[in-house]
Amino acid sequence: MLKAMAKDARFLKHKRITNHSVRKFLVQKLRNANIPPTETMAITGHKNVQSITNYSNISVEQQQK
Repeated sequence: MLKAMAKDARFLKHKRITNHSVRKFLVQKLRNANIPPTETMAITGHKNVQSITNYSNISVEQQQK
């Protein structure tokens, strides 16, 4: 299903888009938007905070704060 969605959205063919990569991207965007981990878990379906901290990379801006 994801392949069909990517094709319909005309994503670049050389980029590999998987459920995992989309989920990781979403966790990173939510974290950068300062969404609390509990809300992120509700959106992504993660069961514990550790699993989303493994996905998310802290941006340079957040590191400087």
